[in-house]
Amino acid sequence: MNARLEKNTIAEEGEEMVSRKGLTIYYVSPKVRQEIERQGVNVVYQNDKRNFLTGYVDANQFDRIKKQLEAMKNIKKVEESLVDMDVLTFTE
Repeated sequence: MNARLEKNTIAEEGEEMVSRKGLTIYYVSPKVRQEIERQGVNVVYQNDKRNFLTGYVDANQFDRIKKQLEAMKNIKKVEESLVDMDVLTFTE
């Protein structure tokens, strides 16, 4: 239990926070998921019937990853998610 208290204390001391940005990606084929994950997207939800998935990336890499995804041939559209990403922000 002391280890848990120490972890919480370290997090409260103000180490750098990693902020996240959400993505919604519309695709042609569900097989593209592996390629999307290789680009650095952490996939949270995938809907094969409607051909889209949601995920998140580090905020400082968002623009680069979005451009790479838009250039892929099996992806129709990439949008920034409107969901609040504070839940996915953590201390490194």
